[in-house]
Amino acid sequence: MRTVIRIIGSVVTAGGAALLAYVAVTYYRGNSHPAAHHWTATQRATGSHLASQLSHGHAFAAPHQIAAVQPRNDPATRMVIPKIEVDAPVVQTPPVAGVWEVADWSVGHLSTTPNPGVAGNGAYAAHDDIKGEIFKRINELAPGDKILMFTHHAVVTYVVTKQLTVDPSNLAPLNPTAQPTITLISCAPYWVDTQRLIVQAREKSRSVL
Repeated sequence: MRTVIRIIGSVVTAGGAALLAYVAVTYYRGNSHPAAHHWTATQRATGSHLASQLSHGHAFAAPHQIAAVQPRNDPATRMVIPKIEVDAPVVQTPPVAGVWEVADWSVGHLSTTPNPGVAGNGAYAAHDDIKGEIFKRINELAPGDKILMFTHHAVVTYVVTKQLTVDPSNLAPLNPTAQPTITLISCAPYWVDTQRLIVQAREKSRSVL
């Protein structure tokens, strides 16, 4: 994203007012949804209550024929978020020299974090304003909204419990968790990208495919 912004800056210098006008129109259209959404106190309380409810009683029955399948070896292949019409492939994105690159045209799973259905905090990132804009609307997610994670053998349903905006240097949202959790990460505000928008969700149920 930073590279794209640097390129845009160079082109604006060379191209002048015409390109500035184009960027302005693009920004206006892209911001038909608020770029930085903050949950109300009621939404935060609802999210906390959901997280508390989902922290207990996790037990899932699996047919005998797939009982030997290990969830930790079964990464996500697809993410569906019905509320914001996301249906995107998931690819594995390992960190390189301490840097986690955002996947293009896909949702990238930080491969050093847990797979769906496993205790811990699985991290997933996607662009908000370029190369698919898959996470453009995650700011619209509210407590209880569903996120479906598909693997080769199962679909794991998560419900949203938290949303926050942090500085890029704040890695606390990626801290390990005791319960199966996923953390969605993207840049904000739209076309500015100076902060990171975080949405967290807890596992609610699991179905075998």
